[in-house]
Amino acid sequence: MLKVLIADDEEKICQLIIKLINWEEMGLKIVATVSNGIEALEQAEICKPDIVITDIRMPGIDGMELIRKVKEKLPDTEIIIISGYRHFEYAQTAIRYGVRNYLLKPINKEELRDTLQKIADIYREKNEQLNFEERVRLALKNDAGKLRTSFISRIIYGDRERENIISLKELNNQYHFHFREGVFQVAAIKFDHVSHNDSCISFLADKAAGLALQYLEPVCFDHEVYAEYSTFYILLNFREEESKNVRKNVRQMMDELKAQESILNGMSVTIGMGSMVNTAGGIRKSFLDAVFMIKQRLLLGTGRMLEMDEAQQRKNSDFINSEAFYRFNREMERAVEALNVVETRRTIEGLRDVLKNYPGITGYEILQMTKEACNHYLFCMKSRGIRVDSEAKFVEEFSKDAGECADIEELFRLLGGTIGRSLQKASEAKKAEDHRPIRQAKQYIEDNYSRSLTLEEVSEMAGFAPGYFSTLFKKETGVTFLEFLQSVRMDAAKKLLVSGNEGMNVICEKVGYADVKYFTKCFIKYTGLKPGEYRKIYS
Repeated sequence: MLKVLIADDEEKICQLIIKLINWEEMGLKIVATVSNGIEALEQAEICKPDIVITDIRMPGIDGMELIRKVKEKLPDTEIIIISGYRHFEYAQTAIRYGVRNYLLKPINKEELRDTLQKIADIYREKNEQLNFEERVRLALKNDAGKLRTSFISRIIYGDRERENIISLKELNNQYHFHFREGVFQVAAIKFDHVSHNDSCISFLADKAAGLALQYLEPVCFDHEVYAEYSTFYILLNFREEESKNVRKNVRQMMDELKAQESILNGMSVTIGMGSMVNTAGGIRKSFLDAVFMIKQRLLLGTGRMLEMDEAQQRKNSDFINSEAFYRFNREMERAVEALNVVETRRTIEGLRDVLKNYPGITGYEILQMTKEACNHYLFCMKSRGIRVDSEAKFVEEFSKDAGECADIEELFRLLGGTIGRSLQKASEAKKAEDHRPIRQAKQYIEDNYSRSLTLEEVSEMAGFAPGYFSTLFKKETGVTFLEFLQSVRMDAAKKLLVSGNEGMNVICEKVGYADVKYFTKCFIKYTGLKPGEYRKIYS
């Protein structure tokens, strides 16, 4: 039998936990019940329990410290937290320690039993303590689960092979479902603003699966949960007469899931309900409807169960063909052509404002318009001959991040930031590229100032026509070619005057002048002093 330790500073809670479960029937044995963290740690070291059920807030050592120390000494021990204290810091810490079982008070008997059974099965399987029949049962269950989720994966990714002709009997035999004649419906559960690490996702997956088992199994012939990133899809099969009860129980699931918002700070949850369909071949339609409704949260908000309006039936406003979208494209082209990041962001904000008030607009369309904006940005940059880093994945990566945005404001902040950062980077690269010939020209002048240099020679070296080079040089440096050349020569002359005793003729020749009188005139104009005076003062 697996050993269980219960720790809670409320004696009534400990007794309630003991009475809720038939421990012997589940192959579990309570080895100790304690009322504080110090006793819990002592008993854990003595009894070496397989499962610890603990409250978070206890005298002596609190639940978090207990979990940390138990995990250090007994890393294979499974922890179940039962607490009425809803604070995300505790949950996040517990999840980081590998705790996936976080149950809120009041204690739900079914949820506690299912959690214990799941842990017991995993533990026994891991330690090969199952008898032959149990191993076969779990192996078949695991294989069946993989086949069932593979069917939902086919639905999600649009594999329509035999979709419309497969019978219920074939479906049940091939994928181990227990479907019956009735209706099918897909519910999509979307968690927003949740950390996408494996621990958090596993925690939410366990929670969603457990609630589905609790609320949906009693009213459905069969159901299956499929997790993809932070979205969970539930395929339901039930009698049409049970539709009201299914809807009511999904709402109860919603309430339970919303309770997790206080555990995982900032998280929000939305459920999108697909349409009810009469055949297995219609499951994909229900799935697409559920996805459509999840995207409607961009307009309608999160924390709700969103259901398809029969009059709407996923109709779009055709905004993509509107004058407003055409005008946005033109404004985007002008802003990108000028490499103007501020104007580009302003144009994107303008699109947001138009979409928010556009008649009949849907969340799906809004999401699509942001992707179209990304594509149009890439087109504008390509037309200008500017390369965008990771262009092949630009829209793909944006689309993935956009799917995690919970409202239109968040979505357009992402769009403006994504395009703005890309344009800023491209603008800086373009500016650096435009500056490169001028930098090369300046270096060429500094290396060759001692001989006769002409605008034609330097512009040819830089790869420009003399007239364009002259304009570009003045724009980038603020001085003309001749002014820059003269400043280089005068600076060299000053160094020679201060560092040595060479005559004016020699210095004049070394800095590129053939006429001493002209050199002297230029030097006076540049420094306000004659060369000899400059030497006397600064040498």
